Amino acid sequence: MAIKAFIFDFDGLIMDTETPEYEAWQTVFHEHGYGLPLSEWQKALGTSRLQFDPPTYLEELAGHPLDKKKVEHNQRVICLSKICRLSALPGVENLILEAHSRGIKLAVASSSSSDWVWCNLSRIGLARYFDTICTGNEVAAVKPDPALFNKAIAEVGVSSEEAIAFEDSPNGISAAQNAGIFCIAIPNFISRQLDTSHANLILNSLVDVTVDELINIPNFSLER
Repeated sequence: MAIKAFIFDFDGLIMDTETPEYEAWQTVFHEHGYGLPLSEWQKALGTSRLQFDPPTYLEELAGHPLDKKKVEHNQRVICLSKICRLSALPGVENLILEAHSRGIKLAVASSSSSDWVWCNLSRIGLARYFDTICTGNEVAAVKPDPALFNKAIAEVGVSSEEAIAFEDSPNGISAAQNAGIFCIAIPNFISRQLDTSHANLILNSLVDVTVDELINIPNFSLER
């Protein structure tokens, strides 16, 4: 069946927001005299804060109540100072522009909030190329639940067999596959340390990857 749609995760896939997010939390934890192991942080990658809440974890380490709103604020200031300088990850913009020019439907399926995704996509000039942007506040359950991907394919009018998903995290990969969508993993600095082996295909980046290669996906090499 012909491929008619590309569905992109946002955090860690279109932009590497996950590295500065983690680094900012590390800074806040260190200010309180504690570390934040990646093994704990990874629980929240690609899903919701219900899986891992950094302020609550910090409070547990401290053994006494903290002003969690202040903790969140301090982290957000550090994080945004880093993220505001970011652009799209290598190869992402070129692939989006080529797919758009070829008439491929484009969607975002992100567990993050709509304000976060729209704001950042608009800042880097890519929001206008997407036919739909599906975010965590629009569905009952986020990744690894398939709801976001089911919503995305419904809104662009394709079947699961006519779409390819691009993800970076284990939760995101599972969500795409739970929706019956072929999933390509492009791990970033953080998610490269996690197990993404259940993806249908793993790439180091999207640099030099073309639409023609993607729509002829069986010809891809897993070693690329």
